Amino acid sequence: METRTITVPGGTLRTGSSGTPDRPAALLVHSGIAHAEMWFPLMRELDDEMFGVAYDCRCFGESTTTLDGEFSDIGDLASVLDAYGLESAVLVGESRGARLAVDFALAHPERVRGLFLLAPDVSGLDTPVADDERPLIDAVGAAEEAWDEADEADTARRVEELIAHEVRLFVDGPGREPAPERAAVREAVADMLRLNYTQQKDTPDFVKAEPAAGRLEKLDVPVRVLVGDADTTGMRAAAEEIERACPQASLVRVPDAAHALTLERGDIVVHELRTWLRELRQAPETAA
Repeated sequence: METRTITVPGGTLRTGSSGTPDRPAALLVHSGIAHAEMWFPLMRELDDEMFGVAYDCRCFGESTTTLDGEFSDIGDLASVLDAYGLESAVLVGESRGARLAVDFALAHPERVRGLFLLAPDVSGLDTPVADDERPLIDAVGAAEEAWDEADEADTARRVEELIAHEVRLFVDGPGREPAPERAAVREAVADMLRLNYTQQKDTPDFVKAEPAAGRLEKLDVPVRVLVGDADTTGMRAAAEEIERACPQASLVRVPDAAHALTLERGDIVVHELRTWLRELRQAPETAA
């Protein structure tokens, strides 16, 4: 894994890459409960298949940014492609990263060869919340508000409370109890969240992308979606909406998995991504 830091307007983004540039390029965009390191095991597994690049989005991981001015996640993604000399790439995104990948593909379709989306969020999509999920979701919201309003002396405690609720919702899932076999995933997510929260109490203004909801049919590239059957009702609904609306989309439901798919079921994600990348390479030959 080769890491570097690239300069973007008003800050820097830490990146990591694996594989060789002669292989098909894939840019990996992390979820909101993680940073780029969530991808590193997968990238090592697939360095024979792709040239993989992951990065810490602004305000996550080891990125840096100023509070002055207005910034664009879509612009930062384009800057990472440019820094590696990539005119286009497959975009791989999980949760918040999937939302950004979709938004970027709608804004710059000429730079996207396909979308591999895990536990996807969709900007502007109104998704349902089941009654039995609401207490956990409300607990996350209340903990986030308490952290945001905490004074300096109380910040560390409030961060840990927020992390505990987020791990419970996103790693275990609303319908599963915490289990010993997920302990390593719980701790990995907690560690990444601690680093993220060191720079998220005060954040810069971001340019809002045009909502993707209602425009998904414009994504005329191959799209593979994975969603865990223990994820929230809203995430499963978003995955199904992508499958319904995108002309070239297919959906894989992952049994006994919640939101942190890449960390919890890395074996399935690696297998599905490898298979899909090979399908992409074979598609022109089949069409011919």
